[in-house]
Amino acid sequence: MNASTPTPPGTPPPPRTPLAAYAAGWGVLATVYTALYAANGVALGMSVRSALAMVLPCALIGLLSLRVARRWPWPAGGRWRLIARVAPTLLGLAVASTAGWLVLIGLDGRLVTGTTRWPPATIIVWQTVINSLIHLALIGIGYAWQIGEALRDARERAARADVLRARAELELLRSQLHPHFVLNVLHALLGLVRRDPGLAEKALERLGELLRFGQWVQQTGSDWVPLSREWDFVRSYLELERMRLGPRLTVEVEADESALGVSVPPFALQPLVENAILHGVAPRAGGGRVEVSARRAEGRVCLAVRDDGPGTSEEEIAASPRMGLRLLEERLAALYGGRARLAYETPAGGGFRVRLDLPDDGAEVA
Repeated sequence: MNASTPTPPGTPPPPRTPLAAYAAGWGVLATVYTALYAANGVALGMSVRSALAMVLPCALIGLLSLRVARRWPWPAGGRWRLIARVAPTLLGLAVASTAGWLVLIGLDGRLVTGTTRWPPATIIVWQTVINSLIHLALIGIGYAWQIGEALRDARERAARADVLRARAELELLRSQLHPHFVLNVLHALLGLVRRDPGLAEKALERLGELLRFGQWVQQTGSDWVPLSREWDFVRSYLELERMRLGPRLTVEVEADESALGVSVPPFALQPLVENAILHGVAPRAGGGRVEVSARRAEGRVCLAVRDDGPGTSEEEIAASPRMGLRLLEERLAALYGGRARLAYETPAGGGFRVRLDLPDDGAEVA
C-alpha cells in the first residue's frame, strides 16, 4: 500500500488536473454569459467582451477563495469564530471582483469607443451580490476539498493501522506456533528413544530437517512459502511419525504439480496432519490411515487431510485445549481476511476429513 503524505497547510492543490477543471468551469460560464448577451440583441464581439469582463475577475480572485479553507481550516467547534473571519473575507473578495469588472468595462470603452459608460448603481450592486454567491460557492468547494482530504487521510491511516495490527498478530502467532510444534515432536520421540535408540537417532536427524524449515520461517519472518516447501516439510513430518508408530501408520500423499508452486502460509498443512495422527491413528491399537492431497482448480487451492479414525465434530475441535488448529484459523483470518475456508467433514465411509480451501491469486514463489 502506498502511503500518501498529507498536504501541508497553505500549500495549493496539485496544479494540473484541478486547475484544468477550474478553467473549464469558468469557460462554460463565460459561454453562458455570451449566449445571454447575444440573445438580448448585443453584437457578438461585445457579448464576448462583456462576458469576459464578468468572468475574468471572479476567476482570478476565485483562486484566493479556494485558499480560504487552507487559511482557516474547518474547526471541530467554535464555528461562529470561523464565520466571523470568513464573512468579511467573502465580502472583500466579492467587492474586488466587482471592481475588476468595472475596470475591464472602463478599459473596453476607452479602447473600442473612446468613451466609458458605467453601469447603473443597481446593476453594480446586483453584480456584487452575484459575485458574493460565486465566491461563497468557491469557499464551500474549498472546505469540501479539505474535508475530503481529511477523510482520505483518515482512511489511509486506518488501513495502515489494520496492516500493522495484522502484522503484529501474525508475529505473535508465529512466535507461539514454533515452540508448540517443537514440543509436540519431542514428546512424540520420547517413546521411540526408549524402544529403539538406533531408530531414534534417525528420527532426530529428521527432526533437524524439520527444525531448519522452522528456523528459516522464524528468521525470515515470511508469511508465505511455496506449497512445495510446506509439502516437503509435511512429508518429513510424516516419515518421523512413521518411525514412531511403525506399521500402525499408513500414509498416502498426492499433489497436483501446478499446486506446488502456489504460495501458502507456512505451517498451514502440518497442523491438519498432526491432528489426524493424534486423534485418528495414535489412540487405536491397530493404527490407521492418513491421506493428504493438494488440488488446484478454478482459482482455488484445496488441501485436504483425511483419516479413517472414529471422527469428531466441530464442537469438540473448538473445545479442544490444543493450539494447532486454533492458531491456524487465526492466521488464515489475518492473512486472507475471510477468503480462506477451513471445513470439517465426516465422510459417508467413516473417518474424518479437514479441507483447507485457499484463494489462488496467481502468486507463485520459487
